[in-house]
Amino acid sequence: MNTSLKIENVKVFIACSGLGNISRGYESFTQECFDALKTAPELDVWLFKGGGQSDGKAVKLWNLPRNGNWANRLARWLGRNSYYVEQATFGVSLLFYILRHRPDVIYFSDGTIGNLLWHWRRLTGQKYKLLFSNGGPLSPPFTRWDHVQQVAPLHLETALKAGEPPEKHSLVPYGFNIPSSLTILSTDQRRELRRKLKIPENRLVILSVGAINHTQKRMDYVIKEIASFSPQPFLVMLGQHDKETPEILALAQSMLGENSFQARSVDYQEVRDYYKVSDVFVLASLGEGFGRVFVEAMSNGLLCLAHENEVSHFVVGSAGSFGDFSKPGVLSDLLQSLATTSFNAAAAYQARQQRAYAVFSWDKLVPAYIKLIQSAMS
Repeated sequence: MNTSLKIENVKVFIACSGLGNISRGYESFTQECFDALKTAPELDVWLFKGGGQSDGKAVKLWNLPRNGNWANRLARWLGRNSYYVEQATFGVSLLFYILRHRPDVIYFSDGTIGNLLWHWRRLTGQKYKLLFSNGGPLSPPFTRWDHVQQVAPLHLETALKAGEPPEKHSLVPYGFNIPSSLTILSTDQRRELRRKLKIPENRLVILSVGAINHTQKRMDYVIKEIASFSPQPFLVMLGQHDKETPEILALAQSMLGENSFQARSVDYQEVRDYYKVSDVFVLASLGEGFGRVFVEAMSNGLLCLAHENEVSHFVVGSAGSFGDFSKPGVLSDLLQSLATTSFNAAAAYQARQQRAYAVFSWDKLVPAYIKLIQSAMS
């Protein structure tokens, strides 16, 4: 077989059971990745998703979605969670397409799907390669995957220190749809959009995007810090609701009052309007595998306030300010310090957007993704 020819014509299956079922970073990345790579002449790219409609090489597979009754019932019977059921049923549906179309590389972010595909390959002797995007992140060893995409230097360092072979890993950050320049709303446009979103026109607006909970995203910390700040900003929390959300909403009601916050779950496209009218972006979680929302905020020119750690420094860089958010008063002090800076000047907005574009845009990263897939082949 002509190996070089094969590497130049790689058939890639991108698989994500949650796409069309739920809105998270994995799902938005998977769709954007397919859209960015599908026209690359070196690749033959297929997308397999759990919801929505099929369209050409973007194929919706049968599965039991994690938020459905059947998935929850089966999960209780199996002693698993509904997320596992979604991935397992989705993975079984994918096997038909693997047998029929024989991909060279299967690219995925969910471990359960990867494990199922590893077992299937072992039982059937098929030759596809497994390319794992480690955005979670999972810890080494990665014995079942042929190649691993590490999205931040810290995760690559962790793998190599554990004895993983360097040639098995590639450092390639997540890609994003970022325009080459930023269009800043006029004062009147900003005021009108705030009215539409029911956001006060003349207050500092702080935006936090992520699951509205306290265990991971620590929305409670943001609420407490803003409550102690004067004059009190307006807080917007956007994200999925879970079992912890009622507690977060009750805390916001008691500490901020109903006229000083919003908590909503909106479509991915709608989030962009909130970035456009906010003044500062905050993510209070103490650890993130990557933190896609930081890049989304930067691409709209927003200053990002983040917990001090290696991953947040890699992603946010010069577009943010950092502090130890495990301690009370730190976020409030950061906000206070902003009062004497020009963080929302047009030049500052443009500089933050340009950093996001230069480092994380698909315009810049498509060659790295093609090389990543080719590395999985070799």
